[in-house]
Amino acid sequence: MSAARPYDHVVLVSLDCLRSDCVGIHPHKLWPLRHPGLRVPATPVLDDLAGSGAFFGNVIASAPYTSAAHATVFTGQYPARHGLHAFYEGRLHSPSVFTHARRDGRRTIMKVDFPVILGEQLGFTADIDTYLVEEDQQFIDAVTAADSSVSLAHFAGMHMPYGFHNLRFGGEAYREKLAWMEGLLPDDVPHQVDELNETQRTPEDMSLFLRYKRAVNHLYATGQYDVLFQLYLDGVEFFLKDRFEPFLAQLADRVRQTGKTMLLVLFGDHGQQFEDTSYGNFNSLEEGVLRVPLIIAGDGVSPGQHHRRIRSADIAPTVLDLAGIKVPWSGLFDGESRADVVRGEAKLTEDAPALAQAYTSDARQFVEYQKRQAKGEDPGPLPHPLIGESAYLDRARLVRRHYRYTDQMTRMAPDARTWTEHFDEEYVPHVHAGAPDPRLTAMLDDYNRAFGPGRVTSPPESVRQGLRSLGYPL
Repeated sequence: MSAARPYDHVVLVSLDCLRSDCVGIHPHKLWPLRHPGLRVPATPVLDDLAGSGAFFGNVIASAPYTSAAHATVFTGQYPARHGLHAFYEGRLHSPSVFTHARRDGRRTIMKVDFPVILGEQLGFTADIDTYLVEEDQQFIDAVTAADSSVSLAHFAGMHMPYGFHNLRFGGEAYREKLAWMEGLLPDDVPHQVDELNETQRTPEDMSLFLRYKRAVNHLYATGQYDVLFQLYLDGVEFFLKDRFEPFLAQLADRVRQTGKTMLLVLFGDHGQQFEDTSYGNFNSLEEGVLRVPLIIAGDGVSPGQHHRRIRSADIAPTVLDLAGIKVPWSGLFDGESRADVVRGEAKLTEDAPALAQAYTSDARQFVEYQKRQAKGEDPGPLPHPLIGESAYLDRARLVRRHYRYTDQMTRMAPDARTWTEHFDEEYVPHVHAGAPDPRLTAMLDDYNRAFGPGRVTSPPESVRQGLRSLGYPL
């Protein structure tokens, strides 16, 4: 093994939709405070990794949706710089860990469950040698066939439909869960739901997915948040046991057989939460959505739990530092390397400042945009207003909301609210009365200036017209 390559293989594992406090050994859990009495998921595979590696339990995602959140992990930059601040707009234009890995002579491999969101359309396939969709076995084969590699295995099994992803992976358990959910519905629940979709689905899979969404929409509209969150927790357990644990065991065994070394970097991109202003994740600034886990495991990693706040932008410089991959200049990253903490050479002594924003689109416009795109047509623009934003500093965070979704999450209405939260010793947030710390306000104001005059901060005209008809003075 070359001295410049302490690890032959660096494998990034994205467990899409994994809240930090769904890792069983996490000591600071938020969800039981909102949902007492729910069944706790068994997560032995994550507990073993977190116990044997460096576990960062308080990582703040830069956005509550897959595209922008992953782009920050890959580049070490905030969305204002890497080009993907919105849910489905723009392209990733910054160098990523895969860019640097290629320059280092490594093979780059990416396997995703969401090719629409993590694919060529948004620029994620740049600098990728082997790109796979939903092919776990082929991913393992590609990694172990390479002399050295940097790779990503993305899993969407914790996303809706919780635990299953599709019929191929969910099988009869998926059908049984859906039948149980539909048994909770009254006869008059409408069948029309949005067709927002992150992957290609067969006609049968799409039918099941829309039926699942119909049930979720009814449970959300009737305020049955405990039922919804239990579905999510059950899905976490099912996915880990049925798909992820066998995958990880085979990957580790195959790498071991080749005599190579591997650094495993497991992270969540965002969490999941159901509240009046949080439908799952994409429109949410809930702490349970923005706080995600990071687990780093491999030879030379010092086991330990680290619960001071860091940022998802810290992951890329940390990974490149641990892998011995050089970058051309020190100003490339918005985050900073935590490699010394991972190796046990230092401790986290402060909470890092952090930022998060949510730019989302009108659901109906997004569906039509995807349909035009699928036909090979020019889809035109897809405006994404700034729904809300949050800034973290020391033991406080500021939340500013600008809009909220109504009518089964398909329409946007003004919702100008600002509040401050303070974190206690166990990092539980508590709403704090009084004026916000001006430093937090300045953080958001300064960050927003980085977008320049092209940033979309208001709803598209079709939405504005609808709001005017409802009496809003726009």
